[in-house]
Amino acid sequence: MEKNKDLLKRQNTICFIEATQNLIDDIGLKNISIRKIAEKSGFHNSTIYLYFKDVDELILLASLKHFNGYSTALAEHIKKNSTPYESFLSIWTFFAQSAFDKPEIFYNFFFGKHSDNLTDIFERYYELFPDEKAIYRKDIQSMYFGQNIYERCYLILKPLLQEKDNRLTKDNLDMVNDVTVGYLKYLLEQKCQNPGISTDILSNKLVSMIKYMVGIQN
Repeated sequence: MEKNKDLLKRQNTICFIEATQNLIDDIGLKNISIRKIAEKSGFHNSTIYLYFKDVDELILLASLKHFNGYSTALAEHIKKNSTPYESFLSIWTFFAQSAFDKPEIFYNFFFGKHSDNLTDIFERYYELFPDEKAIYRKDIQSMYFGQNIYERCYLILKPLLQEKDNRLTKDNLDMVNDVTVGYLKYLLEQKCQNPGISTDILSNKLVSMIKYMVGIQN
């Protein structure tokens, strides 16, 4: 009986997430409501709270479908022999292209409600949708499942301390990380307000700023 109850809970959770994913694709993130999710999934409004803290948590889980392109590119990249700098810049380039292509989704995910509790969101989603989970080496996995955007950025920035020919130091590491996250947030806000801005232009701006802050010459 308990096993059947757990299975039903899992199925209903997946149903809610998939319904929300469809709504994100059909009407956009800004137009989603609890009522619309309930109608799409075939449940009463209040049922959502039996499975999720609130609608914001549900939307974050549903948003992870849009990370598949980024996670696949990331998994393919780590199979290649790259220098630490090449790896660092590739990770940021993959991320920027995905983020500026879906700015509202990525802004909400990394700067909205529950954005300081992302590890739990990632783990819960990939437990429900294991086929979407990419395989990473240990350091990349730690970054990908980071608690928030600051931790994620910090974990790929810190290894560059060991490399020569850059201006990154233990004293300025936190500052560089804060500026990077702040600039990412600013550019995402610009893209959300003006969707016509080129994704490539914004991606190049972000990567160029990061290269300047770290002091990467190539």
